Amino acid sequence: MTELDTPATAEQFFSAETRTALAEASRKLAERLQAHTDALLAMTGDEDHTTLFEHNAALEGVVEDWNDAVFEHTGTAPLLLDDTVDDEDEEVEQDQVISVVSRFDLRVVDLDALLEAGRAAQERHPAELDESGDRDPVDSAEQAIYEISREVGEAWFELPGIEMVAGARAYVVPEQPFEPLDADAEDVVTELIAPNGVATHAETWA
Repeated sequence: MTELDTPATAEQFFSAETRTALAEASRKLAERLQAHTDALLAMTGDEDHTTLFEHNAALEGVVEDWNDAVFEHTGTAPLLLDDTVDDEDEEVEQDQVISVVSRFDLRVVDLDALLEAGRAAQERHPAELDESGDRDPVDSAEQAIYEISREVGEAWFELPGIEMVAGARAYVVPEQPFEPLDADAEDVVTELIAPNGVATHAETWA
């Protein structure tokens, strides 16, 4: 039984009006309950379920009215009709997430060939211009690799003038607590680590 924190007083409850309302609500509940029972007993199982749902809904409404009438008269509610479900009891479907983490260490063996390939890639697949209206000059190994990768994706095995020292890639199914990759992080390097989870596959090159 649910009770108010403040004890009910005769002035606040138990009035002539609440007595009349409770008596009427009880009469309607008794009639609805008997009608509901008769309807259920007459069913054979071949009926449309819509009829059953309508009977259930009608009874539910009368029960709520009666519960409210008891509360108005006594300050207590004999039935707990709150159908809210705790968040812990709800099964929330999680999106499937796979984290792919990789690292490749590359040795420059022919810088001129690499720069030439990078500049050609930039011409074929230009990036956004900088604030001055110019493209970033391809005058370093990392800029050249960046431009080539922008055009063709991960080209670690086909980069001109480059020899791979080692490479590794892991596929991880994250587990809670899971912190998603923050693509807007101020220090992106700190984001390039495998998340908490299970590594399902791994590849290495040397």
